[in-house]
Amino acid sequence: MSNLYIATAAVGAAALIVGGFFCMYQLYQLVQVDAECRGLKHPKLWGLFAVSGNGQSGLILYLIGRRKYPILSMSEEQKELIGTRKKRFGVGMLFLTAGAIVCVLSLLLSGQF
Repeated sequence: MSNLYIATAAVGAAALIVGGFFCMYQLYQLVQVDAECRGLKHPKLWGLFAVSGNGQSGLILYLIGRRKYPILSMSEEQKELIGTRKKRFGVGMLFLTAGAIVCVLSLLLSGQF
């Protein structure tokens, strides 16, 4: 029975890791599209900067720095892309949350924690 709980914890941990990486990728894409719409130089670098850092300090600095740059032009394709990325980020957060819950509950029920 203990092996079942450990296997369930491993599945939860895997969902946690996949959700975390998926959220990071979607955030990178969101920041990149936003930086392009605002006319910032090097939007890929801004995306990378936003997902890096401990405690999302890069994202906070990006949000503070972008206030000086209003949106210059945004096509319908970019609006749809931003909407799609936001929805996918939400799916990643669901995986992250579900993985954490499954991992913690299986460890608690197995008595290993």
